[in-house]
Amino acid sequence: MDAGDDRTPLSDPASSRRGAVRTVLAGIVVVVLLTGFTAGGAAMLAAGELPGLPFAVGGAVAQLAAIAIVVTVLRTRSGTGDGSISRSRVASAVAAFVLIRAVLFVTFIGLVLFSLVRVVLGDNWSLLTAGIIGLMLFLLARGARRLTHGLKRTYG
Repeated sequence: MDAGDDRTPLSDPASSRRGAVRTVLAGIVVVVLLTGFTAGGAAMLAAGELPGLPFAVGGAVAQLAAIAIVVTVLRTRSGTGDGSISRSRVASAVAAFVLIRAVLFVTFIGLVLFSLVRVVLGDNWSLLTAGIIGLMLFLLARGARRLTHGLKRTYG
């Protein structure tokens, strides 16, 4: 449970609610749209096509990251409904967003290395698939960074 003195008033509770709703809707859209990449990559891997690996791995990581971002935003925003937010939850959200960004970055680097090895072996398609899913990973990492900076700036 959060201590009573741990809470700080929200500068604009209505804006905070709208932001949480937008994050949930965006998360749902991202997960649904990335399902095609993940399933397509898994199908390509099942057929023995290694260029599908970036879609399968990158898509799954991106979907999990989107879900983690939504859950973190909802957990941070949840509370007593009195127009305040817990500083400890803000701190844990910042830590979660930093971890999400790190996982996305490591996945991106892994996919780049995989693609470079495949290009050296003569398979240019792996570079294309890694580039497409790498863009998605980058956009999610950028969103997590913006959420982190927003929380630090507002409740720092």
